[in-house]
Amino acid sequence: MLLLAYSIIGILIALLGVAVWRFKLTTWLSNVNNLDVTDHAGLARYAGLFLIGLGVYAILCGYFAQQTTTKSGQIAVMILFVVGAQLAMVGYMYGLRKYTKQ
Repeated sequence: MLLLAYSIIGILIALLGVAVWRFKLTTWLSNVNNLDVTDHAGLARYAGLFLIGLGVYAILCGYFAQQTTTKSGQIAVMILFVVGAQLAMVGYMYGLRKYTKQ
């Protein structure tokens, strides 16, 4: 059941990433002011790949949660998912500086 839930979340995030990357939908990024963007194509690629990676990470966490046999192990995987996603967001926000005005 955890694998299904994490897979649905991961697939939706990855599809969002593909849409941002493929169609250069930087207007969908709420954390970026489009007036400050210096390279829309680069930003779309960067954000899209980040979202695809985050989706894959969610699916992997779901797989690992499904493979653990104890409740505490499943909770640990969930905590790992949240902490890992938040740390990835920090890296993403830092990388945005390359595509926006300072």
